[in-house]
Amino acid sequence: MQDTCLPHGVLALRLEADSHSVNAHGRVQAGWLIARMEQAAVLIAERLTLGGVTTVAINTCQFNTPLFRGDVLSLYVERLRVGQHSLTLKVSANVHRLHEVLPVTELVLTLVAIDEHGHSRLIPPPQA
Repeated sequence: MQDTCLPHGVLALRLEADSHSVNAHGRVQAGWLIARMEQAAVLIAERLTLGGVTTVAINTCQFNTPLFRGDVLSLYVERLRVGQHSLTLKVSANVHRLHEVLPVTELVLTLVAIDEHGHSRLIPPPQA
């Protein structure tokens, strides 16, 4: 297996691109992919902040490899920064095809910890 693009971070999601995620030409739509990447970031952010979060910024991304129906996609999340109310995470998307792993894209997202009323809250310190 080719390992030139082994990602950093924790595996947050692994899923298969199905018929609902593709356009008429069999390629995965960018919106579907970005939504899954945000979902992966939120899963990790909620664990790190011990509560709800909301996405406030998504950096631009460039697609390196197209995705097709049936491709297996792995999303890895790496913590870049944790502040008092917000955190910045990098999500790396890789596709598994036959005997190789190819990089698809990366997103850097900023998320804010929120309370039950949608107001920002302090992120608790990490537990030992």
